[in-house]
Amino acid sequence: MSVAEIMARRVDEVVRGPIKSKTVFPVLILHLIEQRPDHGYGLMQRIEEICGDLVAVNTNKIYPLLRRLEERGFVTATWEHPTKRSRRVYAITPEGEERLARIKAAMVPYLDSIERAVARLKGELYGPTPPHLIKI
Repeated sequence: MSVAEIMARRVDEVVRGPIKSKTVFPVLILHLIEQRPDHGYGLMQRIEEICGDLVAVNTNKIYPLLRRLEERGFVTATWEHPTKRSRRVYAITPEGEERLARIKAAMVPYLDSIERAVARLKGELYGPTPPHLIKI
């Protein structure tokens, strides 16, 4: 197996594995809600804008996570229209802000390792000159 194949496999394991659900997804939800309260579909759209298809998000993933965050006291949820069933708008709690700060501090080494792995893979595949700068 070549170095490029090994690196591609390691990057794929990181990107396809823990980055999707165990690490980035919950912290991203708390971060976005800290910026501004939002409903589940709005959060899905914002995540897609930021991450593209790197972090797959759908209703089967986001709503259970929002419920767990609410049960743990990290977010609150209110109905957009109190008198009728409508969208639930989620806002971060002080406990959620504390949790977010702790997670973000612990994530820096993890994200740095992903960045280094991707840079090594890119360097291995394309050399020192990125493909978009090569003149043909």
